[in-house]
Amino acid sequence: MGMRLSARLKDRQLALQKLKDILLFLENEMCAMGKPLNKVFEDLAKGNYGGVWTPVFHLSGGILKEQSLNAGSAWRIALKETAATLPLTLEDLDLLRDFGELLGKTDREMQQAILNMEKEKLAAMEQKAREAAETTGRLYRNLGALMGAAAVILLI
Repeated sequence: MGMRLSARLKDRQLALQKLKDILLFLENEMCAMGKPLNKVFEDLAKGNYGGVWTPVFHLSGGILKEQSLNAGSAWRIALKETAATLPLTLEDLDLLRDFGELLGKTDREMQQAILNMEKEKLAAMEQKAREAAETTGRLYRNLGALMGAAAVILLI
C-alpha cells in the first residue's frame, strides 16, 4: 500500500513535468510555426507526445473543432472529464483549470508570454510535487514496511 501511494506521488511529479514539456511544444508550434490551436491539440493527441495528457488534449481539440467553444472552455471541460485519469491533486487541477483561457485569443508574442508564465507556474508546482514525492513518499514506503512487519509479528 505504501509503495502505491509513493508511486502516485512520483507520477504526479512526472505528469507536471510532462505538461511543462508540452507547453514548450505548444510554444514552438503556435508561436514559431503559426499553427492554429485546435491543430496543435490534435497533433499532440495523434503523436502520442502527451503521455498522460493525451486524452486531455484529444478531447480539447475535439471540443474546439466540433463545438466551436473557446480554448479556455474546451480545456476546462476536457480537464474535468479526464481528471480521474490524471495523477493530480484537487489543488493541481484548480491551478491548471484556467490554463487555456487566453490561448488562441492574442497575437504570437502574447501567446509566448502566456505560455512562459504557465511554464513558470508549472515549474513551481513540479518542485512542490518533487518535494512531496521525496518526503511523503519515503514516509509512505517506511510506513508500509512497518505495517507489514507488525502484521507478521501479530501472526506469530
